[in-house]
Amino acid sequence: MASQTRSPLPSPDSFASRILAGEADALDRPTLARYLAGEGDLWELMAAADRLRRDRFGDEVHLCSIVNAKRGGCPEDCGFCAQSRRYSTGIEADSFLAPEEITAASAKAGSQGSSALGLVTATRGLKDGSKALAHIVEGVRAVREAGHTEAHASVGFVSREALAELKEAGLTELNHNLESSREFFPEIVQSHTYDERLQTIRDAKELGLRTCVGGIFGMGETPEDRASLATELRELDVDEVPLNFLVDVEGTPLAGREPLSPRDMLRVIAAFRLALPRQNIFLAAGRHHLGQLLPLMFSAGASGMMIGDFLTTPNRTVDDDLEMLEMLGLRGHACGTPRPELKVTPSSTSPRPHRLPVVA
Repeated sequence: MASQTRSPLPSPDSFASRILAGEADALDRPTLARYLAGEGDLWELMAAADRLRRDRFGDEVHLCSIVNAKRGGCPEDCGFCAQSRRYSTGIEADSFLAPEEITAASAKAGSQGSSALGLVTATRGLKDGSKALAHIVEGVRAVREAGHTEAHASVGFVSREALAELKEAGLTELNHNLESSREFFPEIVQSHTYDERLQTIRDAKELGLRTCVGGIFGMGETPEDRASLATELRELDVDEVPLNFLVDVEGTPLAGREPLSPRDMLRVIAAFRLALPRQNIFLAAGRHHLGQLLPLMFSAGASGMMIGDFLTTPNRTVDDDLEMLEMLGLRGHACGTPRPELKVTPSSTSPRPHRLPVVA
């Protein structure tokens, strides 16, 4: 039986041209998986992604920060997480931060250029009528009233009623990562399901909250898993996509995993930009694995980054990050404001200008 000949790999620039001509979902999942598997020239992939980033975001980047509003003691079994009580990682459970502590964190984030502070809790979620929910509602309200940053939250599973209460207090965006593909998810989490996460995201969207949904790379997933995650995010039509790269933590099931190479990380960023042309794609945990290639994350299509302290893993200093942006000629963009109309980068295959939809 004769072996099948694989079809030629389409050029990334051809997809960029189609996207700028109005086909936001032009990149199909099989081709996306091939790019993520290492097929095709990385520089060509990055150049196509950079066309889309500059058309959508120009010289502006989104900066955000997070704070551990409730540290440690989470009952879930996510295999990458240092804050799960199921693993011996040296992270002790703490009580919720007081509103004045959260306000101080917001002021610090604002002074560093962040336009949003995410309140993160190491919990399964916030039950209706619980003290935990009351703590976060009070924290969100404190951030809103202080006015230093927007109030975002990553609080696990919450009901529509709880989400509505948080929104009323001033929450503008919910983070609820899918982590990986539906197929790979059971390899890293067994204590809850993919569909539970999807439902929380859909509830937030229906209530008018912006959604921040991404994943972690380097956990043992395949290129097809990464492509599956990207297309899932496109179908959900989320607003922001944080890309995290595994920082292995001693005591967790994923301890000892080798990080992705810097070139593979750039390939992930660029492929996700082609798959998700309108979303704010920003780098969070593990971006230090890029090493000396860190500034190339923007050429690969990233439109933002998380600055300041992470939850349990290292980050660069804020001064280093702000100096990098200044040297690159990039400036901060306030979270939640509409995108300006930006000029398309000319291309021989896409001579006519086009504007991607303007969203908050």
